[in-house]
Amino acid sequence: MKREFAKAFILVDNSEDGTVQNIAMFNDYEEANRAARAAYGDDAFAEEYKWLVQTGDRCHKGIFYTVDGDMEEPAEYIPTDSEQISQLSNENAELTIALADLIGGVSE
Repeated sequence: MKREFAKAFILVDNSEDGTVQNIAMFNDYEEANRAARAAYGDDAFAEEYKWLVQTGDRCHKGIFYTVDGDMEEPAEYIPTDSEQISQLSNENAELTIALADLIGGVSE
């Protein structure tokens, strides 16, 4: 039996401010994008949930911002699992080299 895994998507309206209207689970990007356009207009869009935002936050030119009163700050980016694995693998390789250098320096 094949399982479908839904992902969270950010639904942004087509207003000038690009306001986050909803965060919802969908099976794929196309389904999320169709729902965004149907609910919020032809220029609305969906984006995979990779930024720590909530309803009322904004998106300008592909960059998400958290909104607190009149203040906007860039939203925190949430790395994907594969990005985290890649980063940890790189860090592990660097530490392995550093450890080998330390051990090599001690035995000389």
